[in-house]
Amino acid sequence: VAAHMLYENADPFVLVEPGGILDVSGATYAQETDRRVRVTGSRWSISDEYTVKLEGAALAGYQSTILAVVRYEHYVEHIGEWAGNLERFLIEEIDRRTGYDRSSYELEFRLIGVNSALGELERKVVTPAEVGVLCIVTGREMSIASEITRLINPFLLHYPLTDSEPLPTFSFPFSPAETDRGPVFEFRLNHAMMLDHPLDAFRLETLEIGIGTTC
Repeated sequence: VAAHMLYENADPFVLVEPGGILDVSGATYAQETDRRVRVTGSRWSISDEYTVKLEGAALAGYQSTILAVVRYEHYVEHIGEWAGNLERFLIEEIDRRTGYDRSSYELEFRLIGVNSALGELERKVVTPAEVGVLCIVTGREMSIASEITRLINPFLLHYPLTDSEPLPTFSFPFSPAETDRGPVFEFRLNHAMMLDHPLDAFRLETLEIGIGTTC
């Protein structure tokens, strides 16, 4: 019940809705049964303005992914360091080989089994048997994302942790290893829009259709 305030909401304590504002900063949540929670102390204030909820998504770019599985214990134990080194190396390599500036693409690593859901917010430290290294490239154009992912392929498979050790070989679960996801969208707008009249923000069309008697 408490987590519902986190859903698509910028403030976990204040929820702005068309009918008013819900403030739960002083709320108390008490479990009564396995399926029932009593909430007390929340406050609801009615807005003097007429508003409608406005939500929207926008094109974030075009995405391509590549996944490798790392099982070598030495690399699993230092997977964060390895991924960080690889990312810095790839940014320089992409610039040198393609000339794409950093504003035309985004490069992201998610370490499946370590912190792929929470990223830097992860607080549980474990050493898994293996790690899935998911590299996500989001480009301004599909061709940019695809080209960068193909460039990354051999380095994701063989990049060494240090210069003093031999090249490793990891595994790709798919062949070809790269997957073009196409256009991707992100949630960008969550707003209570004030209106003088309920229909100010909407267009209405009335169509009169006559039915003929001939076939």
